[in-house]
Amino acid sequence: MAEALSRRLEAKSLAGVLILAGGLSTRMGSPKALLKLPSGETLLDYHVRSAAKLGVPILIADNGQGFTTQIETVNSSISYIQDYQPHSSNPEAEDKHSAGPLGAILAGMQGILADNESKWLLVVSCDSLVNGFDIWQYLMEEKPQSLSDSATVVNEPNTQPQMYCLADNERDYPLLALYQLQLAEPLKAYLDSGERRVMRFISPISQSVAMPQDWYTLSNLNTPEQFEIACQQL
Repeated sequence: MAEALSRRLEAKSLAGVLILAGGLSTRMGSPKALLKLPSGETLLDYHVRSAAKLGVPILIADNGQGFTTQIETVNSSISYIQDYQPHSSNPEAEDKHSAGPLGAILAGMQGILADNESKWLLVVSCDSLVNGFDIWQYLMEEKPQSLSDSATVVNEPNTQPQMYCLADNERDYPLLALYQLQLAEPLKAYLDSGERRVMRFISPISQSVAMPQDWYTLSNLNTPEQFEIACQQL
């Protein structure tokens, strides 16, 4: 199973990296994207610098907050995207509703769909110090062994998973994941129906990939204390 995953994830199949930088940061007390690492760079710059090593387009979704990066890239373009704002098909709902992180993911897919030779969008979040370069290298080279055999696509038994989601011993991390670009159409329909729940969308199409244990404390940063502990591992 691990070898099959590695074969699917050839370097040329990565279309781009989407950095989610617009999440609310109530418990953190300040925007997570602007948190300063011991090196002095912001968390957003850290993710941009890491993603640039992959040489693919970098998309930043900051929910209209106007965050900027100081990183200059040579082989990767950097674009700021607006979240997809769906029109609900529910006549009792407001004309538009917030789509949460799935709205950013769909916007990222739509922004790079023109590249028909590439298949995957790598999603990373400013909730985490696990970066896109390390995730891709882990999937390509380490060949993770803890892959579930149970994932199928909705109404299509025995079909390959359409996303790979990092997981620790307690939960999946759908904002540290690979999404097939072919998901753009069903994701748009899901959001336009009035839904926004991430786990409900990914459950039938996702396959969990066990992350290294030393990533556990890097992967879900919600408080200053958690961020400080994570920085000590850098």
